[in-house]
Amino acid sequence: MNIFRFIIPKSLVEYITVDSTVRQGFEKMRFHRYVAIPVLDGEGRYVGMLRNDDILEYFISVSSFDVKGGEKTLVGDIVDRNYSRPLYHNSTMEELFELVKEHNSVPVVDDRGCFIGLVLRRDVMNFLLKHYDPERRV
Repeated sequence: MNIFRFIIPKSLVEYITVDSTVRQGFEKMRFHRYVAIPVLDGEGRYVGMLRNDDILEYFISVSSFDVKGGEKTLVGDIVDRNYSRPLYHNSTMEELFELVKEHNSVPVVDDRGCFIGLVLRRDVMNFLLKHYDPERRV
């Protein structure tokens, strides 16, 4: 089995680019009810995950919760690039399991680092529960 079983393709995932403003990122996340959203560069390469925490820290650092103030700062300036490392398309299931233990969603990239989709912890857990055999002892 490979990780492609769990990937939600890029075409079905909302994302933002590094040159989006903090306000645009905030509004997109709020509209879609996301707690984190993938950030891509101009060529589609994965940069990081913009999280609610990043936005909150930004507003605290500027001492204002005025959303219009977020029009002056780019997402690329506040995104935590080390928060959620991507999984490569040819990664093993074990590598996927390790990452979904830590994150609700795991970005997946190709050999060039271009974002190709997300794997959700929920989907992995549902699969495991479906195939769980309580009679089998490990």
